[in-house]
Amino acid sequence: MTKLIPKNFTDSVLNFNDFFKLKIQRPDLLSLKKILEKFATIPYENISKIINLSNNWKNDQKIRLPDTVINEHAQFHLGGTCFSLTFFLETILIHHGFVCYPVMADMNAGKNIHCAIITILDNIQYLVDPGYLLNEPMEMNPQIARFYRTSSVGVELQFNEETQEYQLFTFNKENMKWRYKFRDAACPKDEFLKHWQASFTRSSMHGICLTKIQKEGMIYIHKNFMRETTFFSKKNYNIKNNYAETINKTFGINKNLIEQAQEALNLNLDMEKKLGLFVPRKKDK
Repeated sequence: MTKLIPKNFTDSVLNFNDFFKLKIQRPDLLSLKKILEKFATIPYENISKIINLSNNWKNDQKIRLPDTVINEHAQFHLGGTCFSLTFFLETILIHHGFVCYPVMADMNAGKNIHCAIITILDNIQYLVDPGYLLNEPMEMNPQIARFYRTSSVGVELQFNEETQEYQLFTFNKENMKWRYKFRDAACPKDEFLKHWQASFTRSSMHGICLTKIQKEGMIYIHKNFMRETTFFSKKNYNIKNNYAETINKTFGINKNLIEQAQEALNLNLDMEKKLGLFVPRKKDK
C-alpha cells in the first residue's frame, strides 16, 4: 500500500540536487527561490500518468512517487501532473528544513482537483504551485492582494473575507481569468492520496496535456491544440498532422512514449467504461 512519507525519499532529493547542481545552505527565501527556479523546468505533462494508468489499473503502481519523477525527468524529459509534482516539491522542501504543507484547491472542473504548497518563512506564508509551474513564491496576506509576473502571464492572489478562501487569477494585457480557490488548511496525507488516486479518472486524463515554461514565455499543448504565450501575445497552432514530432521537438519527450500514451488513452477509456467510472461531459456525449 502506497504511503506518502516525504522522509522516505531522501535519495530522490539528493538526485534532484545533483541533477540541477543545486546546493542549499539554509531554509530561507533565497533558497526557496533557487529550488523553485530549478523545479519549474520540470514540465507539467500527463503522458507518463496516462501510460502508468494503462499498465497499473489493478494496483497502486500508477502513483508516480519522487524517485520515479526525477529519474524519468533525467532519462526521458518527463515531469508530472499537480499531485506528483506537489508531493515531490514538498519532499524537497522538507528535506532542506522548510516548514510547509499541501493544500487542496477547487477549480471550475470540480472540487479538490488541484493542489499546491504553503511554505512558512519568518512567520510569513508563501504559496508555491508546481502544477502551474510558478517559479516564484507568492506571499499570502489576507489584507493585501498580491501580484506576480511571469514571462507569459500575470498572477494575482486575493483573499475572500466572507468565505475565508484565497482566489488565484491569471491575467495578461487583454483579460483576467479565475483559476482556483483554496483554504489555508493542511491536507492530511491519507486524504491527499485519496484525491490523487481519484485524479486518474478525471476528464483531464482523456487527452494529452503538457505545459512548459521558457524565458520568453510558456508553451501549452492540449490534444491537437498548441499555444505559445508571452505576456503580450499568443499564437495558436493545430499540431494534429505532426503531433509526436512537435511534442518531441518542444519537450524532448521520445516519440515512442507519445505514441504509447495515445494508444493508452483508448485503453484507459475502455476500462473506465467497463468499470462504470466514465462520466461524459456535455461535449463528450
